[in-house]
Amino acid sequence: MSRQEAIILPFTRVEKRSRVYATRRCPACGAPSPQRSTGTRQLRDLGVGRPVALEIHYSKHRCPRCQKYFNAPMDDLAEPGGLYTQRVRTTALAKVLVDGLPLGTVQEQMLREFYVHVPPTTLDRWVVEAGEKDRPEGVL
Repeated sequence: MSRQEAIILPFTRVEKRSRVYATRRCPACGAPSPQRSTGTRQLRDLGVGRPVALEIHYSKHRCPRCQKYFNAPMDDLAEPGGLYTQRVRTTALAKVLVDGLPLGTVQEQMLREFYVHVPPTTLDRWVVEAGEKDRPEGVL
């Protein structure tokens, strides 16, 4: 199993989404770029009553002008290469930064409330990336 595959439990609800486009503009030069192939990406999302996995089918493109390869954008769903949706990240960060909960408690709450296991190292990285890790205690 690759790092990009989410663990799918037997009772996980899988929601299929599509980001397949016949043509996309090249992010480097702006030229229209036809679809060359497709791919599939799995993301863990917030669940209610049971775990949720998003299965995103996306298009892969190659620019005929600058020869750059690129995928259909998914930044609104997840970070590039990430396993969790932006909703998971935002919810976990709010529990740490707004509610002031320790990482271990946030990890337990995410699993209990939303059926999403977020490792403590991932939570810690998100907090560091948010620029809040080294903030003095009690300072907002």
